[in-house]
Amino acid sequence: MSYAQTAYAKTAITGTSQRELEAAALMKAAIRLKALQDQWDTDRSDLDAALAYNRKLWTILSTSATEAESPLPADLQRNITLIAIFIFNRSLDLVIEPK
Repeated sequence: MSYAQTAYAKTAITGTSQRELEAAALMKAAIRLKALQDQWDTDRSDLDAALAYNRKLWTILSTSATEAESPLPADLQRNITLIAIFIFNRSLDLVIEPK
C-alpha cells in the first residue's frame, strides 16, 4: 500500500463514528458468512477464519457493551450478551460438525 493510501485509510478510520465502525465490522462478518453459505457445497476453505473473525467481533462488542462505563441500558447489554453467547455456541457447533 502506498503512503497516500495508508494516510487516507487512517484518516477514513479516524473520521468514522464508533457506530459506523461497528456496522462496517458486522457487515464484513455477514458478507463472509453469506459467501460461505452460498458456496457451502463447493468451498468451505474460509470457514475457520470467518467463524474466528465473527467470534472476535462479538467478543469485542459484548465486552464493550457490558463494561461498567457502558452507557447502554441493562436490557440492551443483556441482549448483546445473549447474542454473543448464541454466536459462540453456533460457531462451536459448526467447527465440530460443519452442516
